[in-house]
Amino acid sequence: MSPKRIANLLVPDRSVRWYFLILNGVFAVSFYTGIFAPFDAGKEVTDALKALAGQSVDMAGGTLFLFILLNNAFASLLLLFLGMLGGVIPVLSVGFNGFVLGMIYRHAAEAVGYEEAALNLIPHAFFEIPALLFTASYGMWLGVGVIRRIRRKEASPLGTMVNHAFERYFSVVFPLLIVAAAIETILILRGVRG
Repeated sequence: MSPKRIANLLVPDRSVRWYFLILNGVFAVSFYTGIFAPFDAGKEVTDALKALAGQSVDMAGGTLFLFILLNNAFASLLLLFLGMLGGVIPVLSVGFNGFVLGMIYRHAAEAVGYEEAALNLIPHAFFEIPALLFTASYGMWLGVGVIRRIRRKEASPLGTMVNHAFERYFSVVFPLLIVAAAIETILILRGVRG
C-alpha cells in the first residue's frame, strides 16, 4: 500500500492530508537525524526514560495502563490545542519526537541488536506515531485556520473547525492510544516479570 493511499485512509479530509504528509517527512528526517546523533545523547535520553519507566513499574497492570493512556491522551490533546498558535508547535513536537525516538533506537540497537530494537518500537511505530502525526496534522490545520481567520481569508468559524478536529481525534487517535497503552503495559509488565 502506497503512503498516499495510507494517508487517504487515515486522513480523509483533503485539507488536512497535506499536513499529514509533510509531518511524515519531518518525522522521517528527524528520526534519521536522531539515529546519527552523538552516542552520549542517546544514552542519556534512554537512561532518563528507563528511570521514568522504573517508577511506573511499581503500579498494578490496570493502573499502569491508565497512567500511560492518560499521559498520551493529555499530551495529544494539548498538542491539538497548541496547534492553534499558528501550527508551529505540532511541527516542533513531531520533529522532537522523531529525533528522540531515533536516538533511543540507535542506543537500543547497539545494546540488543537492530531487530530486537525494532520490535521494541512496535507500539510506537504502529500506534503512537500515527496518533501523533494525525493529531499534529489537525493541530497544524487549526493553526493555519486561525492565521487565515486573522487575515480574513477563512470562512469557516473556528468553533466548527475545532469541533471537527475533536471528532476526528476521538474517532481515530483515542482508539490508537488505547491499543498503544495496552501493548506498552504488557511489554513493561513482561519485562519486569520476565
